[in-house]
Amino acid sequence: MKTKFDEKYQIVDLYGNDHSPWVQSVLLCLYDKNMSYNLRTIPTLNLFFKSGVMMPAMRLKSHIWQLDSSDILQSLGCNPISNSEKKLIFKTWQGVQHRVDNPFKFFYAFSICKGFHNKKFFNLFNHAIRPLTSIYFFTLLNIVKIKIKKFTYNEKFLEQYIHWNDKLATQDTNYFGGDSLNIVDYQLFGVIQCHCSIPYPPLIKTLQEEKDLGHLRKWISNMHNKFADYPHLYSANFFNPKQKIIRKASFLEQTIYWSGLMTFLLLLPFTLILILILLMRRK
Repeated sequence: MKTKFDEKYQIVDLYGNDHSPWVQSVLLCLYDKNMSYNLRTIPTLNLFFKSGVMMPAMRLKSHIWQLDSSDILQSLGCNPISNSEKKLIFKTWQGVQHRVDNPFKFFYAFSICKGFHNKKFFNLFNHAIRPLTSIYFFTLLNIVKIKIKKFTYNEKFLEQYIHWNDKLATQDTNYFGGDSLNIVDYQLFGVIQCHCSIPYPPLIKTLQEEKDLGHLRKWISNMHNKFADYPHLYSANFFNPKQKIIRKASFLEQTIYWSGLMTFLLLLPFTLILILILLMRRK
């Protein structure tokens, strides 16, 4: 990954956090295509007024931000996928509500996310403001958790992935895109990074041990080999070949994050009003 300006590459501005599966899918594609990027974890003002804190958003060669990971991936040269495939990928995201089972673990995981912007001061500013988006998604996931408990009684993680395992078995290829990656590869692997960034043991155990997911695990290994130096590879601690390459925030960055979080909590009435506004504007 190139993090400094290189005349050979157009630096992409990307807004999002690598705990998001959809942000991960774009990061994976940018890495695969050897494209430089600045990753910001707070939106610009015009983006904030346009879409709140929803992510990802990307801009390239213009000041217009593009939203939705599928649209962004298509703009980067990927062929579109069907609506049924989109729904099946989204289904694998179920279980994400457990990320908020332990609030401290949730915010700690966000505190160690490293800044990937080439301006050091702006990186620190990102860490100071990022707690607002953390609180927003903590609130949103708790709402999702309540809704899921109301309508769903049994979590069947195997059923969420068996389609993709069987598809790989039928194709007999290294990737869903054949010899190269497609949107399914980027998005599904992004979902797995999301689950591994704040792991829920029953879900991870299903992916690691379920005998009917052998082809899926082989695909994960292929992806690990392809993304061996990818700095957002949370799954590297859970699947073979195992690695420890996640680049964590510095002590200073973590300190600024926790200071920002405490500030937003001290200003709780203001924070709650802002979060409510953002939830009402959510698309």
